[in-house]
Amino acid sequence: MRKIICLLLTLCLLPMAATAESESALPETLRVSETIETQTLTGSVYVNTAYPHTANADVDAELAALLDAMRERAMPSLPAKAANAKEGAYLDVQPSVYRTGESWMSFLSTAIIRNKRQQTYVDFDARAYDIATGKRLTLHDVLSDEAGWAIVGDAVREQLAAYFPDETAAEVSLKSKSSPAALEFTGFTLDTAYLKLHYRADSLYPGHNTLMHVRIPYTALSGHLTAEAARQTDNSRRKLIALTYDDGPVVGRTMRVVRNLRAGGANATFFIVGERIAYGPDEVTLVHDAGFDIASHNWKHVYKNQNRGKVIQYLNKLNAELYKYIGIGVRIMRAPGGHEQIFIDENVNLPLIHWSTISKSKDNKVPDPAAEARRLARGAKDGDIILLHDIYTGTDKMAQTLPGLLADAGFLCVTVEEMFAAKGLELKPNEVYWDTRGNESKH
Repeated sequence: MRKIICLLLTLCLLPMAATAESESALPETLRVSETIETQTLTGSVYVNTAYPHTANADVDAELAALLDAMRERAMPSLPAKAANAKEGAYLDVQPSVYRTGESWMSFLSTAIIRNKRQQTYVDFDARAYDIATGKRLTLHDVLSDEAGWAIVGDAVREQLAAYFPDETAAEVSLKSKSSPAALEFTGFTLDTAYLKLHYRADSLYPGHNTLMHVRIPYTALSGHLTAEAARQTDNSRRKLIALTYDDGPVVGRTMRVVRNLRAGGANATFFIVGERIAYGPDEVTLVHDAGFDIASHNWKHVYKNQNRGKVIQYLNKLNAELYKYIGIGVRIMRAPGGHEQIFIDENVNLPLIHWSTISKSKDNKVPDPAAEARRLARGAKDGDIILLHDIYTGTDKMAQTLPGLLADAGFLCVTVEEMFAAKGLELKPNEVYWDTRGNESKH
């Protein structure tokens, strides 16, 4: 009898132990936060510099010096006063943070000036570290053989050539950027699913004041990674969650959402409404240059049969508008209202992203952002897709606390595509996805 009781107690305790393990916070080597310092200049001009805080003081000091230098380079390009005093003019100097494995952390730092709803200046730096040792990583720490370098070079040439489809980059410039000699000095980051290399758009396409991002999935580099890189890019046990924002861009608020997410070390996907781009093209460019993903929420925010016969037309209009500002179109979409069937019927040919959790709101407002962030974090599950709205008042304030609360519960906040790729799941056109727990194709 005593053995039976002991066995029952053991069986009861096992789920509790597993739950305790799954709810543990991120390891210190993956924890990060940022402190934002603001300068108010004359003429409604503002300068924000965000300094990261990691588990390695030497890395923090090196990044602080870098960010200060980027800010000083940008200062002469600031306007004397904002074109619109209410909207202001901003210089934001801030890193986006990416993490993989147990201690590899990357920083895509940008200095961006925005005025008159236009992005007028961009500068960037990309670098990766092992936070446990403070070592700055090079591609030699990632790639183990010439075949790996060739895979990266081919991806650079192919993906950069696909930017700004109405323009042609010089072949000699593309070849030079994809050579092993050039790749050694190209800034890169490492997230939970991709090696990414980053470039100025005007280095190939004159007049475009934005960045270009090249991504190579770790699966494409399988067998060509160093032993340490193979270990550090294995995120099979990491809890991931996708924050998604609908209905933007919104002048000012999208900027604040992005700023606050970056400060918490979070990445996200923005499902934008195409006809709203004209109101805030700088918001769209900021989202892209910060390394977040831009996806479709249709050209118009209309439902069901209001899209009949227009699905492809609306997609083409959205992409054409995005080509003007960031040079690339969308890869995934969310149907307005979550009504996917019309888009399947008319072959939108994109994965359709639903959601597993939605942020509560009332009258287009999040009444208590801090409380709502706590509620979302308490109920979060590995593989969730959380629906939020940057068009709603209070969503920007919620972004101040939600990433930290999720990190306390052991989650990394990633983009939708990154989360599915990290979990080895393929996003297929005209299929509907609620989360990564195997309940896709519910239409």
